[in-house]
Amino acid sequence: MIEASWIKTVLRSRMYPSLLQWITMGAFVLVLVLALFGPNNAGQNFGMALVWFVWWPLMPLSFLLAGRSWCAVCPFACLMDRVQQGVGVRLPAPLFLRRHGPWIIAALFILVTYVDEVWGIHSNARSTGYLLLMVLALAVFFGAFFERRTFCRYVCFIGGIAANYSRAGVIQLGAEQDRCRDCVTQPCYHGSQNTPGCPVFLLPPGLQDSSMCHLCGNCVKNCEPDAIRVSLRRPTAELWESPRPHVSAAMLAAVVIGIVMIEQSALLRSWSPLLEATGRLLHIDSYVYYPLVYGVLLTTFMAVPLIGLVLAGFLSSLVIRSLSRNARARVLENFATFGSALIPLALAGHVAHGLYHLLTRSRSVPFAFLAMISRFPGSAGAAWLPNSVVFPAEMTVLVLGAGSSVYVAYRLSRRLTVPSSWAVCLPHGVLLLALLAANLYAVSMMLSEMR
Repeated sequence: MIEASWIKTVLRSRMYPSLLQWITMGAFVLVLVLALFGPNNAGQNFGMALVWFVWWPLMPLSFLLAGRSWCAVCPFACLMDRVQQGVGVRLPAPLFLRRHGPWIIAALFILVTYVDEVWGIHSNARSTGYLLLMVLALAVFFGAFFERRTFCRYVCFIGGIAANYSRAGVIQLGAEQDRCRDCVTQPCYHGSQNTPGCPVFLLPPGLQDSSMCHLCGNCVKNCEPDAIRVSLRRPTAELWESPRPHVSAAMLAAVVIGIVMIEQSALLRSWSPLLEATGRLLHIDSYVYYPLVYGVLLTTFMAVPLIGLVLAGFLSSLVIRSLSRNARARVLENFATFGSALIPLALAGHVAHGLYHLLTRSRSVPFAFLAMISRFPGSAGAAWLPNSVVFPAEMTVLVLGAGSSVYVAYRLSRRLTVPSSWAVCLPHGVLLLALLAANLYAVSMMLSEMR
């Protein structure tokens, strides 16, 4: 790891994150007003184009390069902090949320994905506005009644994705244990007179991974012994170095792979025949009962990587038992451990799909702005680059992600005290290559259909 003193300098600055928070808050107000009162067409609404063709595609990439720094400047978190300062009751986070937060986040992410497709939120400005108002109401509610950023830690569906992807990122925050040993007041957690404590209940000396750290800089500002360190590390390194596997993180990574695959499939010509075949299988009209048919397909697409991970975990556990008869190899533990290897591929799939929208549609952002001031160029296209460039770029990102996942699986297998670690990770390697092949097939089909 390489110490990044310049990042620490930024985090220590009194201008961070408050200046960026005001900027994102202003952008959020603009987007909300345009979504509720502007043109309903996404391509001609500046706020809609900005959200769905720039912000959302770039979000997963930002978690890789900058950790969860978006969470530090998120307008919902900023508003929640202000509400809490003004009228906050500051109750402790409910036990139910603390126990089941990751599963609640995963369920909300799936629900939002389903609602987005069925009701076309990404293409309907009013629906986007109503979704933003709902999230805003939740943020205000949690800010008014619960302490710190309970909503961000245990409920926010974007935070769940950020938690997974930031573990594969290049920025790591931690603390030097020797300098923390004599600290009694722990201002990094409790806060000081000028700066509040950690908004998501983290104690830097005990920080084991980057999944929850917002990189807000509060601990850096509060730490008198200057024990907080910020480092640059190899991408994905935390995934095999972290001592604690997360079943929920493995499940969410598998679910995201399935969601990206169904979103890619929905862009193909074969999507309509697939809908109709599903409808015939269920003995219903696939278009009249589209919410039900899409729900079945979404469940199927998400289940495939999950079932694949379970089967790979079962086979890997059998290999471990055969190599070391005294080893206790449980399928669930194998699922959680090697599930981390899915995160780079899930991230790559998300980045590649976002890259498609960014390079083929984000040109509509300046055009939508011109339309807002009655200067819309009627014959302009939304793509920056031709499909012959965009799709190979997507494939390159997917291959890099799959290669990183295979390497993570191999490094995880080396942590096991058994010989022939490559044999232990072989089932997971086969699963990763199969998922890569499915993604590459979808992208190649999109390229052939759009020529």
